[in-house]
Amino acid sequence: TLFESYHSAVCRGLYPAFPPISELNFSSLREEGEWLLLFNYIIPFSDVLSQSAQITMSAKGVRMTANTEAICKFLVNLSMDFSSYYNRVHILGEPLPHLFNQMFARLHLPKDVQEV
Repeated sequence: TLFESYHSAVCRGLYPAFPPISELNFSSLREEGEWLLLFNYIIPFSDVLSQSAQITMSAKGVRMTANTEAICKFLVNLSMDFSSYYNRVHILGEPLPHLFNQMFARLHLPKDVQEV
């Protein structure tokens, strides 16, 4: 997998260890698909979940209603856009220091998509 390849390259000394997220510079992301993933899926995911679920309390107890169709559409669109991005963009690039920041920012996207 992508992360196994990255960790293997770290062990061989080709890449440095992954820095903390606070040290990443996401302005190095240049592809439209990278920003699409961030602004259409990763950032709004918690809002999509909260808007898709409704909890009501009554004398009979707690009732939860979920709009599973909206969640499924969101996830299908995410998977299609991520697949398109992943097939177009090389995340692990040449082991050149001036490319590491972009590589780390790009590596963070699949991590976030995985969490979604």
